[in-house]
Amino acid sequence: MAGAYESGQYNSRMGGGYIDPSDKGAENLKQMMDYFYQSNYTGQSALWAQGLIDKRFKAGDQALYSMMYGQNYQQYQKFFFNLIRRHLNMIGGFQRRNRKSTITQPVHQGDDALSDDYNAVLRYCEDRDGFQEYLSESFEGACDTGMTLMHMYMDYSRDPYSGDLFTDCVSYNNFLIDQYFRKQDLSDCNGIWRRRWTSKQGAKLLLPGYAEEIDKMSSGGMKDGRFPVQAELQNIPVNGLFAYDEFYYRSTREATMILDPMSGEAVEWIDEPDAVEGEMEQALRMQPWLQVKKMQVPTVKLVIQLGSKIVYHGQNQLGIDSYPFVPSMCYYEPDIPSYAWRVQGIVRNLRDSQFLYNMRKIIELQMLQSSVNAGWIYSVDSVVDEKAFRQAGADGYLIALKQGHTPAEVQRIEPVAIPPSLIELSRILADDITKISGVNEELLGAATDDKAGILAMLRQGAGLTTLQGIFDKLDYTQRLYGQIRLEAICKNFSKQKIKNILGKDPDQRFFSYEAKKYGIVVEEGNYSATQRQNELQQLLHFREIGMPIPDESIMDAAFITNKAKIIEQMQAANQQAQQQQQQQAQQQEKSDNSKMMLDFAKSKSELAREKDLMASAQQKIASIGESSANAEYKRSESDLNLVKMMMELEDQQFGQFKSALEYAQMVKEYNSLNQQPAAVGG
Repeated sequence: MAGAYESGQYNSRMGGGYIDPSDKGAENLKQMMDYFYQSNYTGQSALWAQGLIDKRFKAGDQALYSMMYGQNYQQYQKFFFNLIRRHLNMIGGFQRRNRKSTITQPVHQGDDALSDDYNAVLRYCEDRDGFQEYLSESFEGACDTGMTLMHMYMDYSRDPYSGDLFTDCVSYNNFLIDQYFRKQDLSDCNGIWRRRWTSKQGAKLLLPGYAEEIDKMSSGGMKDGRFPVQAELQNIPVNGLFAYDEFYYRSTREATMILDPMSGEAVEWIDEPDAVEGEMEQALRMQPWLQVKKMQVPTVKLVIQLGSKIVYHGQNQLGIDSYPFVPSMCYYEPDIPSYAWRVQGIVRNLRDSQFLYNMRKIIELQMLQSSVNAGWIYSVDSVVDEKAFRQAGADGYLIALKQGHTPAEVQRIEPVAIPPSLIELSRILADDITKISGVNEELLGAATDDKAGILAMLRQGAGLTTLQGIFDKLDYTQRLYGQIRLEAICKNFSKQKIKNILGKDPDQRFFSYEAKKYGIVVEEGNYSATQRQNELQQLLHFREIGMPIPDESIMDAAFITNKAKIIEQMQAANQQAQQQQQQQAQQQEKSDNSKMMLDFAKSKSELAREKDLMASAQQKIASIGESSANAEYKRSESDLNLVKMMMELEDQQFGQFKSALEYAQMVKEYNSLNQQPAAVGG
């Protein structure tokens, strides 16, 4: 929004700006606002009344008994045993513990870099304006009364050129909305009127460039009687404040559309402030098949009224075609005829149980107090000082009897005994509050039975199932709000501001309409410490089962302080470990080489020894063979000598020869037997 301070225009690029209150157009705008208020006041006033009661029940206002159920002189002690707040704190605490950040997911494979740029800018804006706290506040307000609004607006106090996006939570009693809308994205909503109160100096900040006109105006406080349940109007003087009204309504604007008959696509042509003159004509010359068509497109316009004067009319402050509001809702039933019951919070169905519980508790206390404590019955003038009965610290009654009368003449009225069933009824009523709210003992952390952990986890999951609807509505609210923020960033932030946020040049498609239409989907991501710790536990579990999860991924998921310093130390330690590993590898390599050389020398020595052993064995074998041959020779020679001797005895008789031969054979056998033990022993 270039020149917002200097020109006094909210949207110099989109058209519209400050107007003269004396203009006839201003009167028409005021009539339009009046008609909208009157048309929707009946239904909205019923919602305001019920929402006020819901808030008082949550706060524990003891005056609710007289307001809702009439005066009762017996209930002079207005106690309030608030069981509702505990349940609401549990639901709100669960949301705070499981907060989600708004992220973009790339649709196509090549859109990762663009998605990273969007995510970085979205996270910067959320951290700058405290979005998470306002989201939790709006969710808790919806649980109280049924609906609150998340409002995004531009602030130029620190950046006169691009401005900063900020978030505000608008409570139930500070806005009036079209009572017939059905969609949570407000695409079918005809109008929203928000009123807040501001000082003269605050009005100058809200209306940059309009300071002179504001100085001429005098604050008149409440004059029209509208928005009667605002906190500023409850016994608080507002004479020094201006009523600052913002009225958003559905309308149309003329747009230049570029049609491509060949692809069937249509894109709106938007003239950027730094665009080259004649850029569209040049594009049409390069692509002559394109067609240009003027058409009306839906948009949302803004009327600002300060006090009783219309000061602005034109495009809404963000420069987008949708409302800068997103409703945070609890229970919404648009088909119920009574508007007071279309929008409900958690408190609405707990009010009766809370009242009955309080009433039973008060009755129990009254019955206890109606019982007379122990005291003394004494005759008049029987003691010197009646204060002596009080010295023991007794707080009972003193009953004085006149002389001549006995205690038997005094009859005591016995107090009504408290039946056990009455105490049991109080406990049942307290349990009813838990059942109606959908919050069980496990969710409250108050389970007293000794059950297994898995059973407690199943109970907790069942309790969350009963509340899943309102948490899903909150997720949808966050997605819608993220889409509005992304569109407002592309409409209002300059390229240099985006570069300063990212620390680098953004993706060239950052401001492209096509990228947001086809390339990016806004989702929720991890934000809270609990979610990051769960992610860390999952990564550690994956590593334990053997998946190769790097240390960098675990450190990114860790939610610790001085993370950058720890990562730097880890990198230094890894480098040192790598150097040590390299040195150890080198030493191991040298040791392995020495061992290989030693083994080689040893193997050669063993081989030589084996060869020597083989040669020695062969020599022994040869020696054994020679010895065997010598023995055989000697045996043959002995046989030959025996034959020669037998032949020399030819002349002897045949009988003698035969006897000699037999005798020689016996000698031979005898010698053979004598030689065998000697051979075995050798």
